[in-house]
Amino acid sequence: MNNKNNVAEVIPLKMPLEKIFHYLVPADLTEKTKIGQRVKISFGNQERLGIIINLTSKSDVENLKEIKEIVDIFPLVSPAVIQLINWISEYYLCPKGVIYNHIIPSKLSKKKTISILNGFPEFKNKNIKMNYPESEANSIIVNCEKNEDKNDSDRARTILFQYQNLLTRDRYYQKLIDSTLKKGKQILILVPDQWSYSQFKKKLNKKYGEIAGLFDKKVTQTEKYLRFLKVASGEIKIVLGTRSNIFLPFQKLGLIIVDQENSALYKEERSPRYNAKKVALARGAIENFPIILGSSAPAIESYQQVLVKNYQLKREKDTFQNLSKLPKIEIINMEEEKSFQRIISFKLQQSIIQCLRQKEKIILFINRRGFAGYLICSHCGNVVKCPDCGNLLSYHLENNKDMVLCHECGKKIPMKKKCSHCGRVKIKPLGFGTQHAEVLIKRMFPRAIIRRLDIDVAPKRIMQKKIVNEFNKGEIDILIGTQLIFQEINFEKAGLLALLFADHMLNITDYSSAELSYQFIKKLILFLTQKEKEKSLIIQTYQPDHYIFEAIKNRDYNYFYQEETKIRRELDYPPFTKIIKIDFFGEKEEKVKQEAVCFLEFLEKSALLDKSGLDAAINKDNLAVIKEKEKNKIIFTLKVDLTKNDLATLKRSLLKYNIKNQFSEVRMTIDIDPIKMS
Repeated sequence: MNNKNNVAEVIPLKMPLEKIFHYLVPADLTEKTKIGQRVKISFGNQERLGIIINLTSKSDVENLKEIKEIVDIFPLVSPAVIQLINWISEYYLCPKGVIYNHIIPSKLSKKKTISILNGFPEFKNKNIKMNYPESEANSIIVNCEKNEDKNDSDRARTILFQYQNLLTRDRYYQKLIDSTLKKGKQILILVPDQWSYSQFKKKLNKKYGEIAGLFDKKVTQTEKYLRFLKVASGEIKIVLGTRSNIFLPFQKLGLIIVDQENSALYKEERSPRYNAKKVALARGAIENFPIILGSSAPAIESYQQVLVKNYQLKREKDTFQNLSKLPKIEIINMEEEKSFQRIISFKLQQSIIQCLRQKEKIILFINRRGFAGYLICSHCGNVVKCPDCGNLLSYHLENNKDMVLCHECGKKIPMKKKCSHCGRVKIKPLGFGTQHAEVLIKRMFPRAIIRRLDIDVAPKRIMQKKIVNEFNKGEIDILIGTQLIFQEINFEKAGLLALLFADHMLNITDYSSAELSYQFIKKLILFLTQKEKEKSLIIQTYQPDHYIFEAIKNRDYNYFYQEETKIRRELDYPPFTKIIKIDFFGEKEEKVKQEAVCFLEFLEKSALLDKSGLDAAINKDNLAVIKEKEKNKIIFTLKVDLTKNDLATLKRSLLKYNIKNQFSEVRMTIDIDPIKMS
């Protein structure tokens, strides 16, 4: 380090601060001090941890306090990640201190750190140097959707890879990985969940061995610290993991693959509420390397970027299609079913019988637990809701007792047949869930071995795995369940997969319900696409003419995209607008209302009300308060038309308002590009 650069720009950790503070680097620490290290500092009357984000020779502040101690032997944050955090802070309106605290391992003692290094041969007797590329850590403007570079032949770019079978996907990814390794670069492969991680882990272990770092979620802070060191030293060439791995301090990152890029699991629901896919795009732009977004059913926003020429689209070549057999797909119109129970269609019943005769296994999926989906009074139409959070209560049968359960907050109470609204004994269960389906299937196929897999029968992971293993060994004939059944299931054993009621997904109160339904069905098709025998997929629905089923039958993503975007354009939803969700929540309802009214007044006074797309009819008299356990919540959904409004100005105004009111007893959260709208 240049001896003149003896002023460290530090951000205190575990504090929601944006401001950078200057500290003097003592002469005896000058040679040891690096950007990206944590340090002990005096902050106010307390000793705190901070992180060095820049070193300079000048400061406008007089009588600077000195850094007390350097905590890390090696920098845990690279200059590129510092730039990335600046971008995240600006895009997601989150203080930098919160972001650093989210990504960095908890502090370990020097003794512990040295013991870690001595305990692993790869670090012992090595002089590890962190040769990060020179970079201006605090100045970056990134457009995730446009990656331009002067050298056109070697420019960073985003490729949207749309695949139809896993064999082709794996071949394409392997080709890219091998090419990147030959250039001496590192690779990051992001997957959305533990099941996807397990599938990739086997393949990477087999081919690449020790140079692959397989990073799952469940690790201690010591293990997390070790990961940072292994990646920063360049020992690990390939990293596989979930969203938080986007922040690892790679020295020579040359490629990021985001598989199942459409997955909602890339979104962090707690602060800093980032989406790992968007952060990957930003990192690619900062460090100038390609990003591969892989999916069998791309996100609407991603495909739009292809159409406006910001992304390059790559599809499987037709010659690969004969490598696997696509499943036979049948859409069943349940309105035409004569069966009294209208849960298992005649066609599905016959298909189950045929599979059982051929010793093939059957998977029946329904995205709802319990016996019945909800309870309603047949006299007055009142729907029974949870007294704690206001969500619908579902009917469950437990030990021959009628119970009602809230799937949102977990509230469980005995079922009352007397309506609380009109007083009549007319409460009846409607709809059906996994429990009802299990009872019915056991009655229809008494000789078959039938199991149910949902959170009610298998609340713990070990119990879920036990049932899945039984199915994979061929010990279960018919498996009925929610999305839990798709964790590590061997689909080669299954001859038939059926969606008992596809309308559950289509009818959720979310503007993206059709997209989520389409993507889920495409994922099932991908699972059922096998090298050997043709599988069957049966979809039962009361909306057989819905455009997602037309697109599924005809294998036509373009048709789905056109139909879906027509609706979104009319209703001002993404990708034609930017959504910002503002939540106010606290213990006292009146206080929450007061803060929400103040926010409305702020929007009006600052001329942001018209720009926000907020319903002008909303006022203090008609605010909807949501009960959530012991909290009260009010939600505002802002829809910003980017062709008419300056998003950056609106964001800055919201951030200032949030910082000004952050110590109120009513908490305000800002969620940019939210996944959950409630």
